[in-house]
Amino acid sequence: MSFKKKLLIGTLVTFLLAAGGVTYYFFNLYQEAEKAVTESYQDLERGEHSEQREEEVDPSEDNISILFVGVDDSDTRQGTSSLADALVLATFNKDDLSVNMVSIPRDSYVDVSYQYSKDKINHTHGFGGLDETVSVVEDLLDVPVDYYVRLDFMAFVDTVDALGGVDFDVPYYLEETDSTDQGTVVIQPGEQTLNGEEALAMARTRQHDNDLERGNRQMEILESIIDQTLSFSSITRYNSLIQSIGDRMTTNISFDQLVSLHEYVTGNDGLEIEQHQLEGNDLWANDIYYFDLDERSISDISKELRSHLQIDSQYVEAKNEDDEDQGL
Repeated sequence: MSFKKKLLIGTLVTFLLAAGGVTYYFFNLYQEAEKAVTESYQDLERGEHSEQREEEVDPSEDNISILFVGVDDSDTRQGTSSLADALVLATFNKDDLSVNMVSIPRDSYVDVSYQYSKDKINHTHGFGGLDETVSVVEDLLDVPVDYYVRLDFMAFVDTVDALGGVDFDVPYYLEETDSTDQGTVVIQPGEQTLNGEEALAMARTRQHDNDLERGNRQMEILESIIDQTLSFSSITRYNSLIQSIGDRMTTNISFDQLVSLHEYVTGNDGLEIEQHQLEGNDLWANDIYYFDLDERSISDISKELRSHLQIDSQYVEAKNEDDEDQGL
């Protein structure tokens, strides 16, 4: 056998072995991802779809909504007492590949099912669990919440670190407690890449502004996380992100739905993201601070989200008829 033939065969064998190794790696990674997401899966008590939907939606074909719930699971707030410290509802429109996000202030004064009087929306998770939080958001904005993603603080920190940080323009010098409430995070002002602890500090702080600005920062950071995720240049980064999920996330999005959603949002040049903020006024009742939401703001954003989901008015009409029949 000539030297050239031996070289050609050797090169071919090396290529096949390398290709096989890459295929095995991808298959292995796929299995790890499926296992992690499956272990994080937790359905809502309501069942497979919102009462505002006639049937379950398909992320690969339908416009959908996802409620992101950031939970404070610190040592003093474990289990059912965990507060929903961040609430962002995102609607996805498959036709124009756009996302509408609305931040719901944590102190919003809302109707709840576990007591006669209104309560802060961030208490709903602690007193009623995820179903209560989802139900309250649906009633407040009159849109279906198809899916949820619940993350605790450490999951958020690990996710940002797995992404290699997120880009953010820090508006001011900040000193904030870390995720353990034991240490201090110090951030200088200016454009920079924040690590997990720094991103969490920016998302949590209310030292220099209010809940509305806090909500805007949370949406900006979430948008940066989405951008970073969609711009991965290495499959190993996905592996790190998957491993960061661990047991710190729960969701009712199945692995197959997550895969179809990923293919949907990465199928073109990216997503167009628009941010919305609920307006309102400060309210004190029994020496407790609340944020009293403006009804016009709720109505305007509700219409925007329903239009973005391309939901017709049939549900609203049916709901109004039911209310009239019940004398409400």
